[in-house]
Order: sequence, then structure tokens, then C-alpha cells
Amino acid sequence: MPSRIFLAAFLAATCLTLAPVFAAGTTSVDIKLFQYKPRELDVKKGDTVTWMNGDAIEHSVTSGKPGKPANAFDSGFFTQGGSFSHTFGEAGSFTYFCKRHPNMQATVKVAP
Repeated sequence: MPSRIFLAAFLAATCLTLAPVFAAGTTSVDIKLFQYKPRELDVKKGDTVTWMNGDAIEHSVTSGKPGKPANAFDSGFFTQGGSFSHTFGEAGSFTYFCKRHPNMQATVKVAP
């Protein structure tokens, strides 16, 4: 009987460690060397993401894809040391890009 309890506890702990880890509250994305880091980010509905510009040139964080902005959020241009924050109120997958450097693209996946 004790071995069954141990096995059940071990399996439960294993399942917990294999479960996806989601950010809670506020998460940061670095803009450095003309890249968003991380390029893919998982958060929960209601979480806030803050982008920090570490490049010596201005960038934007604009929802959608180059040539097809989605109007969910748009930082406008901000320079080195500047930041932009957005709170995600809906679940889904949100792509975004830089208006000045359209090759810069990334995604925020929002869980319910």
C-alpha cells in the first residue's frame, strides 16, 4: 500500500513539472539587435507584456503583420531605453511587427 501512495505522488509531481509554464502578471520582451526576444511568448489572459527597446534606433510594437496591421495595439515609435506595455484581455494568438523594420516579427499566445 505505501508503494502505491509513493507511486501516485511521484506521478502527480511528474505531471505538474511537465505542465506548461505561463507567465503571471507582467512579462518583458527585449528589443535588441533588431529582434524581439523572446520571439514567441505564452501568457495568460489579463497579463501585461512590456517591451523594452535596447537598440540605439527607434522601433515599434504593432499588432498584425507588415502591410496588414490588426489594430489590437500599436506603440508608435519609441527609442532606446523606452518601453511600451499592453495588457491582453482576450485569449488568442497575437502576431506583431516593427513598422520601421518589417522583418522584425513575433507572437504572443494568450491562454484563457
